[in-house]
Amino acid sequence: MTDKTDKIISDYINGRTQAKIKAIECRYLYRVKQDNLGIRTAYKGTAEPEGNTLDKERMEEDKELIKLRRILELLGALYNTLTISEKRIIELRCKGYDGFTWYRVAMELESAGIDIPIKRAKRIYFSFKADVARAL
Repeated sequence: MTDKTDKIISDYINGRTQAKIKAIECRYLYRVKQDNLGIRTAYKGTAEPEGNTLDKERMEEDKELIKLRRILELLGALYNTLTISEKRIIELRCKGYDGFTWYRVAMELESAGIDIPIKRAKRIYFSFKADVARAL
């Protein structure tokens, strides 16, 4: 069973956080108005430059976007300080939606030529997870 911190780490590693940010930005910047018949129209009720400025201001005030950017910034700072083998452990543990089991992580590390026991790999992952939980 994964908790909130595991999901945040997994989303960051797999690129879902960046995709959510891009989707929110696109929602604000490439907005198309529809009339009452469902037909797209170019007229939004304001001048084009003014409308773009208003959309950008709304985007900067979006709470979800601010939260996602903060998470991206914090996790990027924590993740980039790790060594290559530690990054590989975290990537394997968070791969996909459920992540690999610890025995699969150990197998993948062994096949890559990284000799780290399961117990140490777990300690690395859980210490990173604790750092992320403290930062958020």
